[in-house]
Amino acid sequence: MITAPFNFVPLNEKVFFPPWAEDVSHDVPFEDGESGVIDITITAKSPIFIRDHEDEKEFCNYNGEYYIPATSVKGMVRNVLEIMSFSKMSLESFDDNTYAVRDLSSAKNFYMKEMQKGVSCGWLKKSNDGFIIEDCGVAGRIRHEEIDKALKIDFASKFKKDGFEKTSEYKYNILGDINQSITVGDMYKSTTNAKYDKREFYKYKKDGQRAILVVTGQPTPRKDTGKMGDGKGFEFLFFESKRELKVDTKVFENFKFAYFDGRKTEPKESSDWKFWKEKLENGEKIPVFFQKDGNKITHFGLSYLYKLPYKHSTKDGIPKTHEDARVDLAQTIFGYISKDEKTSLKGRVQFSHFKAVKNVKSLKQRTEVLGTPRASYYPIYVKQEGELFSTFMDNDFEIAGRKRYPIHKGNFVQKTEDTGNENIGTTFKPLQDGVLFNGKLRYHNLKKVELGAILSALTFHNTPNTYHNIGMAKSLGYGKIELKLDGIKDVQEYLKEFELLVSAEIDEWSDSKQLKELVTMATPQTNQGNSQLKYMKLDDFANNKSKTKDYLRNYSQLNNIKSVKISTLISKADLDKLREKNELLEKERIAKAIEKEKQQKFNLELEDVKQTQNIQIIDNFIKKYPDCEPIDMIIDKLNNLKKEQENNKDNEVNKKFDSAYKALENKKSKPKQYQKELDKFITKWNKKQNHKNSKYILEFLKDLV
Repeated sequence: MITAPFNFVPLNEKVFFPPWAEDVSHDVPFEDGESGVIDITITAKSPIFIRDHEDEKEFCNYNGEYYIPATSVKGMVRNVLEIMSFSKMSLESFDDNTYAVRDLSSAKNFYMKEMQKGVSCGWLKKSNDGFIIEDCGVAGRIRHEEIDKALKIDFASKFKKDGFEKTSEYKYNILGDINQSITVGDMYKSTTNAKYDKREFYKYKKDGQRAILVVTGQPTPRKDTGKMGDGKGFEFLFFESKRELKVDTKVFENFKFAYFDGRKTEPKESSDWKFWKEKLENGEKIPVFFQKDGNKITHFGLSYLYKLPYKHSTKDGIPKTHEDARVDLAQTIFGYISKDEKTSLKGRVQFSHFKAVKNVKSLKQRTEVLGTPRASYYPIYVKQEGELFSTFMDNDFEIAGRKRYPIHKGNFVQKTEDTGNENIGTTFKPLQDGVLFNGKLRYHNLKKVELGAILSALTFHNTPNTYHNIGMAKSLGYGKIELKLDGIKDVQEYLKEFELLVSAEIDEWSDSKQLKELVTMATPQTNQGNSQLKYMKLDDFANNKSKTKDYLRNYSQLNNIKSVKISTLISKADLDKLREKNELLEKERIAKAIEKEKQQKFNLELEDVKQTQNIQIIDNFIKKYPDCEPIDMIIDKLNNLKKEQENNKDNEVNKKFDSAYKALENKKSKPKQYQKELDKFITKWNKKQNHKNSKYILEFLKDLV
């Protein structure tokens, strides 16, 4: 059974784009634009913790005065508004990483099928322009007992006791050298499972073939019962390198992300990668396992069955409509900066910090495990339908949606189990429930419908018994808050305006699964069975993929959950009237867009005409735009260019004439020949039509005759 303290609001296929988005301005007010202030009181209905930027164990404070940062409130409200307004999933809401998976739950699953294609071994090292892998071919294997024989040490016995997880660093500390050399005899294959076991085994042999011993982590102890699953009893042998293969930058980045490179929060950087990274950065080469396609490395890792990067990233599972460059309602209100940073819009709403003003009491410091299933865990993070699991490997997969933490019932918070590993716990000191925070929301030049959207997000469309949650440890029930607003006379009027507009574009908006899941999660429930708000135990993660084949359902479909809907504020007549109005507005918008495109094209062509000296381009422009405003200026330019062209042509002819005449003058020393050549010269230039426009040549010839 899958349980989780979070769930997902399904992604909207259709995105609502406000028709006035391009007209937003901080300087030019809308005719119906409004500006003002809303006073907001936040009451903590459960213990609450917002991390301080200096002391991470303390509640956010300035000189001992506690407060909720403006950015925390803004993020909370924007997340809800994006859902309610059918906006795009903003880049801030997810990371577009390519996750990796190591799934040993079944020999027939996609992971094992991929790894059975063949894994090579080699040495990763820096090169002048990146990284390369020395390809050592297929790795050999050698038993722990054979290592003892070869190196005269007690290695095998260290891994037959319960209650441990031994890293590769632990093993190398026993060996004393990360480049320990061993000599081995001939290769042999398994005799107990010859049909399926293709591994190559070796035994120690003095003066035999030389290989480098490579050890990897030991997650479980050896039992030596002779059965499958007895625990690891072999290490690896790397033989002489055959060639060098370049590692693509993206492949290397996927490798680092798989081992949580540089992460300080859970899941923290892999201890194995931390051990090897230092050596790699110091110029040493480190052992890796990899797959290749010809001479191209496709992926690699630190163990034989390493973390395999998925075929697709998170972004590939988001509907293409969310990639539309147009501005959605959330962006229109809160502002945005485009990916290329060429366009941006400043937000027209600002939240103040929310100061703790009443019932302020700190609770005792506590340590809780706030880990979460990684996004690579497809039974939770990928939308599932049917009997077969969908994963990040599938071309048509979809992510589960926008992540939300359902509200816990009552004011109690859960405790997590003591794992005995202090490195995975988070220590913090929350404030007791009942504390009041005061703050303000200032808005500038908002249309009535935009203010309605803000109010809808703040109040879940005025749905009773709903709560927001904020801060850390929401999975355990911390941060449950109630909002009270002051400064808006008729909230219902603004909500209706917003509902009318979005419902005209989104069919059955108030009954949509997106709003149903959102508001149901915002309402306290009696969570039982698979709706319990708690993380699964470690064994359940594998069982849900192999045995029970379970996945996380939508929150409203879980045990004992009562589905909640918002109350609609509009009638069918209201909606029909608005749709007619919107159709006219859409036609106007399309006409404006066409006209704008024409004007942009005209401006580009006009700029070309201003810059060019090409008569044909100018002549075509005059024929295409005979009535444009700058037509007289363009015609003058054309006439001047034609005149200049004629002058240039005359000058060129005159130059040729002068050159020919100088050649004739050189023959004056021979009068008879000169006279003969002169007659030819006069006849030739009289016959040529080129000189007819040249007064210079005409006059010259008269003198010669």
